[in-house]
Amino acid sequence: MDLTTVYDCMGSNLGKFPVPHGVLLAGYTTGQGGVPWTPQQFAAHPGAIQIDQSPQNTPADELADVLDVEQQAATLADVPDWAHAAASNYATARRPGQRWPCIYMSQSTVTPVVNALIKAGITSGVYIWLAAPMTQAMATAELEKAGGPFPIRGIQYLFMGDHDVSLFDTAWLTTVSKKPVTPRPGVGTQSGWTYCSKCTGLFFGPQEAQSHCPAGGHHDGSHSHSYNLPFIA
Repeated sequence: MDLTTVYDCMGSNLGKFPVPHGVLLAGYTTGQGGVPWTPQQFAAHPGAIQIDQSPQNTPADELADVLDVEQQAATLADVPDWAHAAASNYATARRPGQRWPCIYMSQSTVTPVVNALIKAGITSGVYIWLAAPMTQAMATAELEKAGGPFPIRGIQYLFMGDHDVSLFDTAWLTTVSKKPVTPRPGVGTQSGWTYCSKCTGLFFGPQEAQSHCPAGGHHDGSHSHSYNLPFIA
């Protein structure tokens, strides 16, 4: 498993500690006091994990990557609705770059969070970011063996005062929502193009009798489908 180190911090602490090359940052989209990052801070750190810490859930919060479940943050009652909405937002790419829903919790909160999900009919698929003091080697081992219906994708194992340190499954970090590609409109296409079995090129089928094939004579489209090709007017 490929793992990535992540530093998370309050907005008021961002810039107070060095960030080594290759380390990703995580910040808060909601919260009180100096907790939330500003839009400018997020813009300066594209790809940072977005954490919803608000005790008052709103539709905007459900565009975050992570729900923070702890005291003075999100509650167990918030978990099912947030997970449903965040998964829907990911699927529709309401915020391109959003990651699959993950919930931050301490070891003592794992069972209550999982029970809240199951009670609401969510029996699998939501990921866990576990806060548990341990060594980096222990965190690595835990992530490599993680499995089950609610697998651990990140472990916050070191607490530094002005920031915390986690290890994350890189696959979760890099698998993000994307806006679907809009196909070109029909007026920008031309039908009737045909494959030539002689020269293996495409030619305009209605003009086969007037065509000149590089392999000699006319093109032969007798074994071809009809293709639509885009064009720029």
